[in-house]
Amino acid sequence: MSNNKEEQHIGSQSEGKKKFGKRKLIVALVVLIFIVAACFTIIFFLNAEQDINTILESELLQSHGINISRPDSPYYTFGGSEVSIEVALCVFGEHGTYYFTPSGWTDKRIKELVLVSEDGIHFAKDILGIEVSRPLSFVFNVTEPDENHPFPIWGGGGVLGVSTFISMDAKLLPSLIVHEAAHAILRYDERMSNFPHPPESSIWHTAMFFEEGLCNVIDFLFYIGTEHEYDNNLYGRNRQNVENHLHTKALWALDFNDNFENKAEFGTKYPQLMSYDTAASFIYFLLNYHGTLEDFMRVFDDIYLMEEVFGQNMVDMIAKWMEYLSELR
Repeated sequence: MSNNKEEQHIGSQSEGKKKFGKRKLIVALVVLIFIVAACFTIIFFLNAEQDINTILESELLQSHGINISRPDSPYYTFGGSEVSIEVALCVFGEHGTYYFTPSGWTDKRIKELVLVSEDGIHFAKDILGIEVSRPLSFVFNVTEPDENHPFPIWGGGGVLGVSTFISMDAKLLPSLIVHEAAHAILRYDERMSNFPHPPESSIWHTAMFFEEGLCNVIDFLFYIGTEHEYDNNLYGRNRQNVENHLHTKALWALDFNDNFENKAEFGTKYPQLMSYDTAASFIYFLLNYHGTLEDFMRVFDDIYLMEEVFGQNMVDMIAKWMEYLSELR
């Protein structure tokens, strides 16, 4: 009998330990859930939209020398066009004037965009060697526009004249600033490449791929040279291992798009370069191995100077670039 009682006692102790262990596990899970929920709540409030008056009175912006105000007009009209965008806040910088649409902003996000933009526009002007006598205008938007919006861009940017509209989810910013600044600076200087367009049958028939490639390269060079958190969604956070980033994207584009066979989309005149990524890779290849940006800008203005400037005609240089890409596979 005593043995049975001992076994029952030991069994009840074991059951008790199991129940206690389960309770500890449940308590630990509850605590973990509470901590995670608290973290998300903190993150939410840190990123929560602030009202206009709070931003106008922000000590954070003042501490960085950023003077923010309401614009003179509630609408920004892109020069020479009928496109007007509603704006609520304005910052006048040395290199740019920055407008912010009415909702979705925090002082932290505005500070980040203004500081990156000032450095980025200065970088683009400096590397292109083009003097711009007045600040460029940027309109930033983080609220998805509806179909009736006068400038229905979402997830990207566009330039009208020398003014830029960048419209995307706040978590994707800052990005595209230097790319679009380069476009605006080229427009300011009335620079336009005579590189051929894709055929009329292409969805990209109005695209200026040599210019897009150049703007991508300038954007990339800013990224690898800046200490700002810039375009991490495109390039990642490790600046030390991105040297072949533009070439890797070009290889993917060439494999995916089949540039050589789809004549309706890419034409027959330099089809390999008829995309943002392949044009950027080609230009980056030229700058790294065959000359300076000043040399390239002569070819940008007139592609028929390719052999005079770089010692090989366009067809032969494209073949050399393609051979270089094949070695990276």
